Amino acid sequence: MIEICKLTQKDRYQFEIQWSDDLVQRFRLSDLQERCPCARCEQGKRDVNPAVMAMKLTKVGNYALKIQFTEGCSKGIYPFELLREIGS
Repeated sequence: MIEICKLTQKDRYQFEIQWSDDLVQRFRLSDLQERCPCARCEQGKRDVNPAVMAMKLTKVGNYALKIQFTEGCSKGIYPFELLREIGS
C-alpha cells in the first residue's frame, strides 16, 4: 500500500507529497479544489479562486488527505489513488 512519507507546503498555493515508493508530486490547491470529490461538487459547477490556500492538511487514516481550504468547498476527501493520478 502506498502511503505519504512527507507532506511539504511549498508556498501559499501548492504543496508536495513524497510517497513511500519515493515518487514526489506537486499539487496546486486550486487544481485540487476544482476536482473536489464530494457529492455536492460532483453534481454541480465548481467556482474556484486560483488564489485559494489551505488552512489545514490532514491525513485520513492511511488512505486519503483532507484539505481545509480558505474558501469554497472543503468537504472532499482525496484518496491517495486520486492524488497519484492528478499530481505532477
